[in-house]
Amino acid sequence: MSAGRERRDVLVTDLEAARDAFVGALADVDPDLFTAPGLVGDWSARDLVAHVAFWCDHGADALELAASGKGADFDYDTSQTDAINEEVFAGASTLTPMEAYEREQVAFERFRDDLAELDPALLAATLGNGDSVAAVVRYDGPDHYAEHTEHVRAWFTGRADRDDED
Repeated sequence: MSAGRERRDVLVTDLEAARDAFVGALADVDPDLFTAPGLVGDWSARDLVAHVAFWCDHGADALELAASGKGADFDYDTSQTDAINEEVFAGASTLTPMEAYEREQVAFERFRDDLAELDPALLAATLGNGDSVAAVVRYDGPDHYAEHTEHVRAWFTGRADRDDED
């Protein structure tokens, strides 16, 4: 197996494992508290699930642009993050918990499948925002899931700074 293919496969495995941990942590959320604010700032568990779904789609968009030779069109920069997150938060309030879960599952599967099919050589490609494809996969995928898994776990233990915002 080539080094690039192995790197891609490790990213797929890391994405799946991080998502499994996130879903596992959410399974401990009392259904009556799933829409209660306070998990991360004013966000509920439902809001967080919708948030993660958005960023999985964002990562999949980057992969699709890279695969189609249009990676330069990926122009996201971190100065947009807060505004994007506010839009996602506002839209999440209209979702039922099940709709949020379904949205996240579809987005995750799209991201995972696009990554699994990606030409491994494209992981090193630089996108329009200056990040490598691999970096976008990491920050929209495994690292993002891991961050929010810790938020969910900390919510139950009281160790989180409740004003912590993504």
